[in-house]
Amino acid sequence: MAFPAYTTLYYNQTLDHTQPFHPSNPTWPHRYLLNDDFWGKPSVESITSDTCPGPLLLYTGNEGPIDAFWSGNGFMMEMADMWGGLILFPEERFYGESIPSDDYSFMSTQQVLEDYVEFLSFIKEEYNAQDCPVVAFGGSYGGTLSTFLRSAYPAAVQGALASSAPVGNYDPEAWATHGVDEYTFSDIIVDQYDKTPGCLQ
Repeated sequence: MAFPAYTTLYYNQTLDHTQPFHPSNPTWPHRYLLNDDFWGKPSVESITSDTCPGPLLLYTGNEGPIDAFWSGNGFMMEMADMWGGLILFPEERFYGESIPSDDYSFMSTQQVLEDYVEFLSFIKEEYNAQDCPVVAFGGSYGGTLSTFLRSAYPAAVQGALASSAPVGNYDPEAWATHGVDEYTFSDIIVDQYDKTPGCLQ
């Protein structure tokens, strides 16, 4: 399978999801990448139905321009090919071309999660995919976003694959239970470098 290309599109995203009914709540151009080459054309027996051509596969964009993550997600492309999925890569606010404001008080994990939920609602409407499941994918902080989306918005996201997601870091009170502290990450790196003579010099 040749690696699929993407189309760059923009959605008029809500600036502040904590004030959804505020009459002057502005919007901003939220960049996303989309590929519908496989949409409704599964290569194996799939979960498609008369009301759902295929799943929506959502990459939870994280810290960086979204186009930089496209080519590193071959697994998602294979799943889209197998399941007849629609591939969606929304960019995280305040990264790449998705700059909603010069006011960084709008930069929070909660706002990002709400961006993705609103974006999915828009896509489901555009593609008549209201009955289609959504599976979120992400790594590192993006994996944390996938995990939070699935746990906080189960009606919007029915599955998530989180790779190397530092979810436990969000609950410092439970660090001792898991045998970690604020130095655990650094300690692991030092231990690995110590295994190669001269690496830390």
